Formats: sequence, structure tokens, C-alpha cells
Amino acid sequence: MDAVVDFLRRLPDEIGRVGGSLVWRAGLLALALLLNLGFYLPSLPGGVPGTGLPGLDKAVHLLVFALTVFAAGRLLAPRKRFPMGWIVVVALVHAPFIELVQLVALPQRSGDGMDILFDVIGIALGTGLWIGDRLQRGTVGLDQLEPEAEPATDGHR
Repeated sequence: MDAVVDFLRRLPDEIGRVGGSLVWRAGLLALALLLNLGFYLPSLPGGVPGTGLPGLDKAVHLLVFALTVFAAGRLLAPRKRFPMGWIVVVALVHAPFIELVQLVALPQRSGDGMDILFDVIGIALGTGLWIGDRLQRGTVGLDQLEPEAEPATDGHR
């Protein structure tokens, strides 16, 4: 628990070092999480423009997941990649959870495996945007995106 508190305490300084505003980053993540609530609505409100467009549902899944992963990464992993792995894991668990809730608990909605596929594509897109943002800001080089090699214990690599 102390590690989490320490991590959260360091975030504003880390965001300041890489450039950017804690408020804007938190606001973007709050918007993304608000958009995620739409997956849990019993049905879309009538009169929402474009609800009849084919493929719109898939595009929404892709874009909301991409935005959520990107925004969470910008807020929680501004300099180090550690929290990004957890963000991706949580997003990968959330994708089928949405469809399960829609299938079991929301009678006007239905679970759709293709939605999960577009969620995963969105997760990959959001992760790629996060990597691109870090490269553009110069907070990481391509060599730092690779896992560090374990030191050899027998003198050989």
C-alpha cells in the first residue's frame, strides 16, 4: 500500500518533468472513463445521431478503448513503462466483461465477440499512441521500450 501511495505522490513531479499538465491528463482520463459508462447503459438514448449507421458500434469500441488506454498511460505512466502493463491487462479484462454484462444483465443489449476484437484493436492502438507520445516527447528511446536483459550469472550472455 505504501508503494501505491508513494507512486501517486510522485506522479505530479514526473508529469512536470516530461511536460504537460496533471489536470489535462486527469481530465482526459476522466472523459475516457465517462465514455466507458456508455457500454453499461441498458440501451442507447433515442435520437442519438448515427445509431443506425453500420459499423458505428465497432468504431465506438475501438475509439473508446484506444482513448482510455492512451489517457491512462499518459496519466499513470508518464516516464516509466511499469504501470502501462497493468493498464493493458485491466483493459483486456474489461473488454469481455462488458460483453458478459450486456449478455447477462442488460436485456436490450447483446454480447458480441466482434466487439471484443475491436476493443483489443483499440487497446493496441492506444498503447501505440502512448509509445509514440513518449518517443515524440523524448522521454524514452526505442532501446528503452525493450525489456532489460537479465544479468548473466555465469559470466556468459
